Amino acid sequence: MNQNLHRLISAACDNRATEAELTQLAQLLRDDSLNRDEYLRYVDLHAALADEALPATAFDLVDYRSAVATHGSRRRTARALMGNRSRKTLLLVAAALVIAVVGVFQWNSIGRDLAALPGPIAVASEPSLATMLFSEDCRWPGQEISEGQRLNPGRIDLESGTAVLRFDGGAELILVGPAAIDLQTPGRVLVHRGDIVVRATDGAEGFVVTTPTSRVVDLGTEFAVKVDSTGETEVHVLEGEVSYRGLHVADELSRILRAGEGVAIDENGHPRSVPMNSLRFQDFVNQINPRSRVDLLTVYEGFNYSPGRLPLSHSTVGRGWAGPWRHLLSTGTSRAGDDATAGELTIVHREIQVPWPVPGGRLGMLKLPDGASTYIREMTRPIDLDARTATFFSVMIAAEPIAATGLDGTKPPATRNAERLSLTIASSDDPADTSIAFGYTKNFIPFIQLANGSKFDSPLTMPPTRTSLWIGKIVSRPGGDDEVSLRVYGESDSLDYAEPATWHVDSRNVRLSGTLDRIVLHSEGPNAKIIDELRLGPTWRSVAPISVETALENQE
Repeated sequence: MNQNLHRLISAACDNRATEAELTQLAQLLRDDSLNRDEYLRYVDLHAALADEALPATAFDLVDYRSAVATHGSRRRTARALMGNRSRKTLLLVAAALVIAVVGVFQWNSIGRDLAALPGPIAVASEPSLATMLFSEDCRWPGQEISEGQRLNPGRIDLESGTAVLRFDGGAELILVGPAAIDLQTPGRVLVHRGDIVVRATDGAEGFVVTTPTSRVVDLGTEFAVKVDSTGETEVHVLEGEVSYRGLHVADELSRILRAGEGVAIDENGHPRSVPMNSLRFQDFVNQINPRSRVDLLTVYEGFNYSPGRLPLSHSTVGRGWAGPWRHLLSTGTSRAGDDATAGELTIVHREIQVPWPVPGGRLGMLKLPDGASTYIREMTRPIDLDARTATFFSVMIAAEPIAATGLDGTKPPATRNAERLSLTIASSDDPADTSIAFGYTKNFIPFIQLANGSKFDSPLTMPPTRTSLWIGKIVSRPGGDDEVSLRVYGESDSLDYAEPATWHVDSRNVRLSGTLDRIVLHSEGPNAKIIDELRLGPTWRSVAPISVETALENQE
């Protein structure tokens, strides 16, 4: 590598390069990729050497003054800090120069490549990295964010209210407005201002919170971070430990903060001890007082009719329906043929009892007889898969007990394999091409199946003789991957105030399009099934039968 290149790079890093020298450096970088590699190596080494003189320790916390300034006056300390900042600034300017040069070089090359292509370019969508679990009285200026929505990298501003996010890495974060954060990765967030509380346990350790003055790394704990308008940061450890340091300090000089301790780092990077003063994660949830949002339901069917045979033309109760239930002459889910207006529903009462706080199994429920049967009903408000939406559904399912042996003392042949049940959300215009089916088949294994034939099976097996609660989620994201999920709750399971971290069936990397406006219930096999409490809504809390007491107990 020629000495002239090193001379020019050194002059740029030390802020003594003339305009002519900067122009010459830019030309060298533009013309030769080896020169660009050497430039980046040199700048990286220069920055590392500059950092060696930055921090020194004093007292019981990190002192961010330079080694020379440590024994001098505050005025000399300020000058030293300004000098360090100037070196950092110059490095950034120098780096910006090569980025600009390389950027122009690469863009011109990309432009030539694009011009040679025959058609439009498909740009890869930005992957989402978190889920909005809960929002209460939230105002998002310039944005529309709702519960259940998947979140992409980028800035979120919260004017007022309280929200709970779960990162795909497992950490959960409470955000209290007014606040502004940047979602960066599934394991990192930047807090510009405002208050957050992070709970990062059970595999989510290592979550990183960056602020204008500091970097905090979770070590398996709960902690709170408060950032004011000047950038001053407070860190309060509620449980476990965190590692913290000033933003421009080497990692090896990080300090440990333990439960019950607090530290404040001012806008100049100076830390000081402060009393721990923050609510725990669960205390915030308790204050929010999560409640069911059945008022948001878009579709509801409780089968609240008198027991006995009900003509289909009389099945008109519920919410969000465009007409009564109809019976399909042919079997199948969404691909059945012509509808039959004649027929009836079998309504039964008090055949099942459930632990969840719903009237299911008491006031009325639909009994699907043995054999094959299919019922459909259209919704008044379709689900638009081409818009950014989140739709949840829930339904209670019970199957009659399967006999262990036949009358002659032998096991019934393939009884378990013959049992099938599905709930399909489909398009009435084109059900063969636009549908999402949730159900179980073959030994009671839950599945999700799309109209294109894609099928996703659960690794678990449902108990065949017990009541279960299905909760599903459909997330559509224009220009991005859509997601479909299913969770099956048994009688011993309890429900949380927000959607679960894991689903029993979870499909990723799918693309959905069209509108869904039809519900299809299909059953077959030698045993009857019972359906009750069918709900559709935009949030978990609109369809999950939770009570405040249940939600809080589950968090203890």
